[in-house]
Amino acid sequence: MTDSLEHLKYLSSNISDAMLFESNDEDEEYQVNKNSKIKVLDFILDEHDKTNDNSISKEQFNIVFLKSLELLQANTGCAEDLEILEDILDVLYDKGLIDKEKYKNIIEGSPCGRWL
Repeated sequence: MTDSLEHLKYLSSNISDAMLFESNDEDEEYQVNKNSKIKVLDFILDEHDKTNDNSISKEQFNIVFLKSLELLQANTGCAEDLEILEDILDVLYDKGLIDKEKYKNIIEGSPCGRWL
């Protein structure tokens, strides 16, 4: 569990770095931002796989899962960020890790939620 939380700290730092990244190419900035957040999605899915082979408990996964969602939600401040978040939530929904209500709550709880 400690390793998972440490990795989540690394991912948080990676997102922070991506948010500070500047380029003359807006597409490059978008891709750096998106890639940093897709790494969080990959982390969530990897951690979920660990529950299948009992490497971590469902309770441990739930802690990491919620912290990961909070990280993504907190770093959604503009329309592009919201688009990225929705892409990630679509995957989590398709995999059965969140339901429609949780999806809606995450979007509404993001900094962009006040505009929706």
